[in-house]
Amino acid sequence: MKKARLAVAGTIVLFLFLGLGNLFAQSAEDSKFQKLLESYLDEYWKFYPTAATLAGYYKYNDKLEDPSSGNVDKRDETLKKFNGDMIKIDRSKLSVENQQALNILFDQLDLEFVKLENTLPWEYNPLFYNDIIINSVHALLTKDFAPIDTRIKSATERVKLIPGLIKRAKGELKTPAQPYTEAAIKQMGYIIDFYRNDVAGLVASASDANKQLFLAEVSKMIPALEDYRQYLKNELLPKSTGNFRLQDVHRRMIQRLSGAAISQDELISRATSEVKAIRMEMLLVCYPLHKIMYPEVDIDKLQGDQDTIINRIVKDIFDKIKTFHPTADNFIPAVNASADRLKKFGQETKFFPVPAENLSIKPMPPYFANFSLSRLVGPGAYDNSGSYSLEVMQIPSDWSPEKVQGFLEEHNNFLIDMMTAQNVFPGTFVPLATTRKAGSLMTKLFPNMALTLGWPLYVERNLISAGYGDYDLRLRLAQLKLMLKNVMDFIIDLNIHQGGMTKDQVMRYLTVTGFQSEAEAERKWDYLVLNPGMGALPYIGLQEILDLEKEAQMTKGQSFNRVEFITKLISNSALPPSLLRNLVIQ
Repeated sequence: MKKARLAVAGTIVLFLFLGLGNLFAQSAEDSKFQKLLESYLDEYWKFYPTAATLAGYYKYNDKLEDPSSGNVDKRDETLKKFNGDMIKIDRSKLSVENQQALNILFDQLDLEFVKLENTLPWEYNPLFYNDIIINSVHALLTKDFAPIDTRIKSATERVKLIPGLIKRAKGELKTPAQPYTEAAIKQMGYIIDFYRNDVAGLVASASDANKQLFLAEVSKMIPALEDYRQYLKNELLPKSTGNFRLQDVHRRMIQRLSGAAISQDELISRATSEVKAIRMEMLLVCYPLHKIMYPEVDIDKLQGDQDTIINRIVKDIFDKIKTFHPTADNFIPAVNASADRLKKFGQETKFFPVPAENLSIKPMPPYFANFSLSRLVGPGAYDNSGSYSLEVMQIPSDWSPEKVQGFLEEHNNFLIDMMTAQNVFPGTFVPLATTRKAGSLMTKLFPNMALTLGWPLYVERNLISAGYGDYDLRLRLAQLKLMLKNVMDFIIDLNIHQGGMTKDQVMRYLTVTGFQSEAEAERKWDYLVLNPGMGALPYIGLQEILDLEKEAQMTKGQSFNRVEFITKLISNSALPPSLLRNLVIQ
């Protein structure tokens, strides 16, 4: 097996929180494909039992991942056999739905080959082990798929296996990138707190016998976690000299995750032009505001080139409106209130579909925080039912007062509505909840990330023109700032992982060209380093959707309806945008 020494920011197994659908047709070739798919998925969950629990596949609830070299090599051979068997499938004899499933399966196979043969997270990313240590037990105790006494028995078996996983991690980890090890050290402290302080409350309703057995095993495991944290600090960190940049692997990974029809070169060209266009639009919005807020300044006589003038005028306006922001304690309630306003707007205007399912908004536990603003949690693909919650990042307790102030000023009362639209409601919740009802099993397990992340960007871009916020220019400016941020995230993601962009270059680009606070720019650097692709995929999805919109407008002319278009994009499940063309444009 090829083993390139590259690092990856954690296992990219996203959105495994959706429901089971009717996938299979009855033809002989469909039947053959069904058996192959069922076999592939069972082997997949056997190799990733923690992900299986999250997906609602409970066969391996008492198992943990085994990333030993022998097991990884065996998995590589298994995938090669599946790949050979898939090639033999006669695509022309499959139902349309199964043809789509086959395409998704090929992409997933290639992503696994990338992981097994290039990124090797079990050797170069300690966050891989952290994710298993927390999710393997947390999922069993918080997912209400069976009586607590059934779930606690599986959790007990997994707790027994965690010290062995830690021993394997010490043997397998080589030279990770320093940011991964530093993030793992910080997260491990919160994970230890979870086992020491939180699990007892989660199993309070279990029988005394099962509860005592579980808590006894947890007590025996905690010293192993403490020892592992010291290992990360004292032994792994000094040798964490690996490269977090993925280079060519990043391009391949992005293509498989997005299924994009637009080339990356074309996307880069669009993004570069769009940065200039958005900044110019921000100037036009700020022009009348500046005359009101700074009547003593004659902006028509400002000296300098265009970029200098834009930077001065736009920054002046942000300096005024950034003072209107929530307090640290009120940040999550402010997001909740914003989500309520957006939900009401969607219900009243029908501008975007509002699912019947409720979305509860709550603080994100620190052991899941990975410099991400939000985390969607919902029922697994195999689950018959379940609730949705959206966890919002809590301001870290170790941030300085200046960093907290910068974060709050960034997420002021005007930007918070736009941020909520993208990340909370409708966010990815609406397309994923819709896919749970309409999608096949494969689109529920592996929804297209470009579509699910690009859809809320498209909706947010059209909110102000649809009447949200009564056409307030300050809200429009916040919208443009977030649009600019999305474009710049794409550019930075590619330049970090396919190039050599440094942290200082990223910080200057975001704070000067993007008008972001130091705190937000630093958070974004950390996030994109640890989560390659997550800055690029939303913009890729948006551009694919915008191309579909142009084609639909040309085809339908005056009969084009944006509300109908927005609904059609997700009513056919989370397929790659290229596969939605006929379904959306008809």
